[in-house]
Amino acid sequence: MLDQLQSDTARTGVPDGQFFDLIVIGAGIAGLNALYSASQYLPKGARALLLDQKDAPGGMWNVAYDYVRLHQPHPMFTVGDMKWDWSRPKHYLAARDEVQSHLEKCLVPMATHFNLTRGFGHTVSSCTEVQTSDGPRARVICHPNDDPQSTATIMAAQVIEAEGFNVQQPDPLTLSSTSLVSIGPASLRKTLADHPGAAVFVIGGGKTAMDTIIEVVDRDPARPVSAIVGSGTDFFDRDENLPIGVERWTRGRPLSRIFQEQAMLFDGDNEDVVAAYFRTNYATERNSSNRQFLYGVLSRAELAKVRSGLETCLIDYLEDISDTANGPLMSLRSGETLAVPEGSIIVNCTGMLFRSDNLPPPKPCLSTHGRILSVNTRDALHFLSSVGGFFLPHLHYRGMLKDQGFYTIDLDALFRKSRTAWVAATSTQAYLTQALAVKTLPLMLLDRCGLDFDRWYPFPRRMAAVVKMKTGATREIPHCQKVLDRVAQRFDVHCGPLAASDRSD
Repeated sequence: MLDQLQSDTARTGVPDGQFFDLIVIGAGIAGLNALYSASQYLPKGARALLLDQKDAPGGMWNVAYDYVRLHQPHPMFTVGDMKWDWSRPKHYLAARDEVQSHLEKCLVPMATHFNLTRGFGHTVSSCTEVQTSDGPRARVICHPNDDPQSTATIMAAQVIEAEGFNVQQPDPLTLSSTSLVSIGPASLRKTLADHPGAAVFVIGGGKTAMDTIIEVVDRDPARPVSAIVGSGTDFFDRDENLPIGVERWTRGRPLSRIFQEQAMLFDGDNEDVVAAYFRTNYATERNSSNRQFLYGVLSRAELAKVRSGLETCLIDYLEDISDTANGPLMSLRSGETLAVPEGSIIVNCTGMLFRSDNLPPPKPCLSTHGRILSVNTRDALHFLSSVGGFFLPHLHYRGMLKDQGFYTIDLDALFRKSRTAWVAATSTQAYLTQALAVKTLPLMLLDRCGLDFDRWYPFPRRMAAVVKMKTGATREIPHCQKVLDRVAQRFDVHCGPLAASDRSD
């Protein structure tokens, strides 16, 4: 059946002038979860169109660097509650091609539910809400990536935009020196093979950097590796908080309880206190001087391998590398300099989120008449686009999206103002969203969200967390909303109640 799906995908275009019950724009983890959730409400055989610029489902997993793995155990990364069709241990961290293959297979049962047209390799140029003789509808204009003149205009009763974070791979750094090899992570394996023995300098301190250091060490333990890690990054301790086997009964805490602690500690002004609390209680490296956390997950064994493999680790920022009479010289933001061997490999691992110089255009999460739902970074229901893709359609089709107390955040703008406040605010919003979902949605439906980290724990521990959430809702929900109002006031960004906004021409 998968072979048939791939064949259909390759030859199916987008019919101009057609009407669909549903159009989903984006076939990554967010879009596939949105399609899954909508399938619970639309009848079998409903006409649906799935659009994506890439040539196959999977989103960023089609283009990510080839040594990337999931942060979390693979069962926690799926579409709806679809299981992986293998017998790997639950704690196994799936690799890039394994993730892409799983997401592609997840489309198969949904394609049997819908009368599904696949528009892969297509760019959407506009998505607007329009008035028709049948009432408000959504209009989408798109074209094949390689043929902008061949536009198709299509109408739908409902559109779900699921661009998510639109993850971009880091490009090679532009450096003054001509004596070095500057690359992005996607070129690492080939570059290592082409330059045996060359020193490697990893620029960045996040999960991409950790993956890169481990990859180099695994391939050539004798190769000198150095890292320039900015202000340092904290990671969620996988060993303690996602324990294996019977220890799932006795160790760790369900993520909902960790978010609850963070949310109730945060008052809208004390994000540094919240960061220190997280570091002390939940980070892989408890007593570090790291100054940022972006929801990365790292085990103690991975941290030990990184430490053992590094020749030099500097808490600083790279400014440039220039050629001098004595060889390449690295200039750092602090004013310090560092000699770099000729022929060294410089790997840009400075992150994949919010990389554009300018803010992307704002998009409301919900259009005026509800014909367009949008999972995006400018008006986000959750910092995980996958979770937003799952819950937005459920809440919308049940008429529970507006006036229920949900808050959206301009993640892009807040990230640029303060990364520390961004984490405190998004963890508060995550808890608020989950508490409101528990309050408004059936527990049976919530249990279909395979993305929920609480599912890692045995059922009694999960239910205990749900009971605590329900009993604390009267006090905790207003606190979260008040805190997010304060964030909006302090940073002059959208961080407030979910509201419909105009998406017309």
